[in-house]
Amino acid sequence: MRRLLSLALLLSAQAAPAEDWLYLTYPGDTPLKISRTYLKNPADWDKMLKVNKVKNEYVLPVNTRIRIPVELLKVTPAPVTVGHVEGNVRVKPEGGGFRPLAVGDQLTGGETVLTGPNSFAAFVLADGSKLSQQASSKLSFGRLAAYGKTGMVSTELSLEGGRIETAASKQIGPAGGFKVRTPVAVAGLRGTNFRLNVSEDGQFLRNEVLEGLVAVQAEGREVLVAKAQGTLAEKGKPPEPPRPLLPAPGLAGLPARVIELPLAFTWPAMAEARAWRAQVATDPDFQKIVLDGQTDKPAIAWPDAPADGRYYLRVRAIDAAGLEGNNADHPFELDARPLPPLPMAPEADSRSYQEQVAFSWAAAPEAQGYVLQIAPDAGFASDKTVTYPLDAVLGHSEKLAPGNYHWRLASRDETGQAHAWGPARMLRVQPLPSAPKGDAKAENGRASFAWATVAGAASYDLEIAGRNEFSAPDNRLHVTENKTGTTLQPGKYFWRIRGLEADGQAGAWSKAAPLIMPPEAPWDIRVVWTESRVILTWQGKAPAFRLEFARDAEFRHPLFNHRVETSQAELDNLFEPGQYWVRVIGLSETGSQGGKSQPAPFTIQPFHDAPIPHRTGR
Repeated sequence: MRRLLSLALLLSAQAAPAEDWLYLTYPGDTPLKISRTYLKNPADWDKMLKVNKVKNEYVLPVNTRIRIPVELLKVTPAPVTVGHVEGNVRVKPEGGGFRPLAVGDQLTGGETVLTGPNSFAAFVLADGSKLSQQASSKLSFGRLAAYGKTGMVSTELSLEGGRIETAASKQIGPAGGFKVRTPVAVAGLRGTNFRLNVSEDGQFLRNEVLEGLVAVQAEGREVLVAKAQGTLAEKGKPPEPPRPLLPAPGLAGLPARVIELPLAFTWPAMAEARAWRAQVATDPDFQKIVLDGQTDKPAIAWPDAPADGRYYLRVRAIDAAGLEGNNADHPFELDARPLPPLPMAPEADSRSYQEQVAFSWAAAPEAQGYVLQIAPDAGFASDKTVTYPLDAVLGHSEKLAPGNYHWRLASRDETGQAHAWGPARMLRVQPLPSAPKGDAKAENGRASFAWATVAGAASYDLEIAGRNEFSAPDNRLHVTENKTGTTLQPGKYFWRIRGLEADGQAGAWSKAAPLIMPPEAPWDIRVVWTESRVILTWQGKAPAFRLEFARDAEFRHPLFNHRVETSQAELDNLFEPGQYWVRVIGLSETGSQGGKSQPAPFTIQPFHDAPIPHRTGR
């Protein structure tokens, strides 16, 4: 038959046999009076007299110890009162279905209580003992009995999985006791502060003693577990020798007031600690636990924090065997609400192309106003940090010079006090390159462009079109300098330019400007004269031409000009006999002057001489 592992508190020696309860008489006590007060059947007072060999049934000496067999004592219900419920906690009465457990409920025996993740329950027993059921645990309540007015209370529980913590009142013998049955062991406890942890697979029981003394027996071996010690029991094996619990961690450096969420704490590391348990409760006895967590680092953060108020933090180290060490407690005030508003715009790590930046956020519950802070550094420590206290508005606009900024928000309460800052966002204010300003020149069939450099521009786009519409430009040039050039056919054009940043983002285009490419210089000029006319022809394309005549090749002594629309001209012979020069200049449609031909000489002779044609090249 399988042996049961049992935990029993070593009792101090008692003078009376274990089955008898001792009563110390007071003045005026009589056997009948005692029987009516303590016995379930007052008629059994004669049995009490026989046990105590009382000769005078009417008189009992004062300060006399009277032994009363336990089986004769009154037995009354000893209900357990629910003192705290946090999260998803359900109770199933014997023969009934599960329902939510509520503060103030009384359990009389036969109930099963389940706690979900991050859920807790606390109970007060009839003798004043306190019991805390931890998260993800299953606890059943068995016999809950009190022996009349003796002060003896018998409590039997069943922990099928999970953790409980107790601060048991001193148990009065011989019938009073506190027992917890588990799949691994039966824990019998009297007047001790302890923890029990049944592993998820039901194979291990961990017991840590904070007050009192515990005897652990299994497989024919017994070990004594004293205060600040713990042991590990496994099915089918003797209990391990007790080992000291890890010391309480140091929490002296933790803040007394917490104004930021998530609720987070960090404490000094310990070489022997393999993990840590941290809890938060509303009472210093940790009967009203609201948060619990296990972490492998000396730090913890709870994303879902309770309401603002006064709380207590408890931290303990966990050793390699999974035994949880001595507690370290730290009171603190949580004063984080109203929470900071949720920032909406600008987005994190975004860029504003305008110096006028619009900030916006979502309303925060309970906030009576907000604070916007803008700084050039992530630590908000610069003397250029600017703080804007605001009413209950959801946006603010501010003009910022180009550069990098960090901004954050906080909510204000009804007194105007700002609470915790929300997460900071980074913002870059960098307008796109402005439209460049420049000039264009046309000479000998080549257009040259130059412009002033623009801040933020790493390169430039230049577009040239035959009309003031650039959906399909004739030319597009991409250059890294602030000047460029290209060959263009004679005609009228429009051009514009814009700056581009290093990542290719483009700024505004400049206003389109006209560009006239003058005609090329005419060539192959021929002159034929008669008695009445001078006829000139040439090669070249232009909207118009101007003919210039002079007596010398350098045109230091010009005679007159003549404008024509075609590539030939007939002039009345107004020339006297002699040597002349002519040159032809192409004109644009706006009248601007193009290239000049090479001077072409011709001679006007007396009429009786034959006409002589002249030709010149470019």
